[in-house]
Amino acid sequence: MREVGTTAALVVAAGGGVAALAPGAALDVALGAAAPLAVGIGSLVLMDRTYKRSPERLTRLLVRAFLAKLVIFGLYMALTVSLLPLDPVWFAGSFTVSFVALHLAEALHLQRLYTG
Repeated sequence: MREVGTTAALVVAAGGGVAALAPGAALDVALGAAAPLAVGIGSLVLMDRTYKRSPERLTRLLVRAFLAKLVIFGLYMALTVSLLPLDPVWFAGSFTVSFVALHLAEALHLQRLYTG
């Protein structure tokens, strides 16, 4: 589960760097990265536990997690942008970078699980 710590540290460091360079965007960047970071870490933990208990159930978990992420991220984006006075460019940019980084970590973790 090294991928979790490394990816989380990179996302937080990148967000901190952006906040230092553009202090007015700190909240936008933090909120943009928050959901992908939380959901990505949760997903990696669930994948690891499921694979250790019953590897044949992992595909079912991945499909269900994908559908849950669609709903969670859709609601999060819609509610956050509509209810909070955020700059949508900073928010969406941070969300996108975090989302891609954490899905890359999931893919690498899956590869490591399946190749032993």
